Amino acid sequence: MDVVEVLDALAYHEKQVAYHQAQGLRILADYVLACEGEEFFDAEIAAAMHWTSAWTSHQIAMALDLASKLPRTLDALEKGEIDLYKARVLHDSTLPLAADLAAQVEERVLAKAEGRTGAQVRRLASRVVMRVDPDGHRDRAEVRKAQRCTGIDPQADQMARLWAYLPLERAAACYDRVDTIARGVYTAEDPRTLDQVRADVVADLLLATPDKTSAVKVELYVTVSAATLMGLSEQPGELAGYGPITADLARELAADATWRRLLTDPVTGEALEFGTSTYRPPAKLRRFVWVRDRTCRFPGCMRPAHKSELDHTVPFPQGPTSEANLGAFCGYHHKVKHRTAWEVGQPTPGRFQFRSPAGKTYRREPEPVFDDPPPF
Repeated sequence: MDVVEVLDALAYHEKQVAYHQAQGLRILADYVLACEGEEFFDAEIAAAMHWTSAWTSHQIAMALDLASKLPRTLDALEKGEIDLYKARVLHDSTLPLAADLAAQVEERVLAKAEGRTGAQVRRLASRVVMRVDPDGHRDRAEVRKAQRCTGIDPQADQMARLWAYLPLERAAACYDRVDTIARGVYTAEDPRTLDQVRADVVADLLLATPDKTSAVKVELYVTVSAATLMGLSEQPGELAGYGPITADLARELAADATWRRLLTDPVTGEALEFGTSTYRPPAKLRRFVWVRDRTCRFPGCMRPAHKSELDHTVPFPQGPTSEANLGAFCGYHHKVKHRTAWEVGQPTPGRFQFRSPAGKTYRREPEPVFDDPPPF
């Protein structure tokens, strides 16, 4: 294939992809409308499609919006005139607008979308929204200010992105302060880049001082083998809620920490038995289940176990408060379990079996405390 043939083939297949994405959105919208009034119907979709709850909610909202409020956008996607990203831009930009104003934005943006990148369409849509609804834009700015928050997104290779959602002027002022401090301490002899210095300044400001004399105490859950701690193994550890970490980092974090013993099966790496007869799990049992389950046990959910609720598979007192009858479920999926026709069983400790209202079955196997247990 020459260059022209390659480009034509890419364009053709992109249009085919856009067509099928539009069809999927139409099907999803029709199904959601048919389920109107049913609580937690989205759990069925999430489990079948292997989507997270948040992504499922987003897909449902976009499907309904495009099918009802932005039909020309869905038609343009179906014809391959725009891609899914640009359709999502229009959905996001017009989400707070009334149908008549959304139609104005849709018409103006689609008229100029051809030949523009997704980023250019997003900027265009933002300008058009401000023009057609200036009063609403000011009101929404105040609402957004009340939604300010922070969070952390785990990244590959033991890194993470720490973020803050702030009003623009405050975010700009924060960055300016970080940049000023970084440039003040940065020298030509510094082995770090200026970006690295800025990142270190952010951490130093939050944790107090570079010499780690901060009075701020934080709690991290790290699972690591005794052999790794003693330097006899390079088996990776695990930082709860984030994933595997190298043996070196596990030892570094364990150097100044409170240790708690957990026995595991030497063959499978699974956490061993722990039980009690009281309703409320004691601290040691809670930690045991957190380490064993790692995440919410509902199919596809990755909410960290230590940020979830412990649920009795068989309600207490018919079922005991033990590792064989407890599981981590996030707040949302805890409600799904108790308020819908989902059936949940735990045939053996840590092994969960689900049957959905539609009759589909799913399983969550216990995740080994160590992915590669030592061959003792």
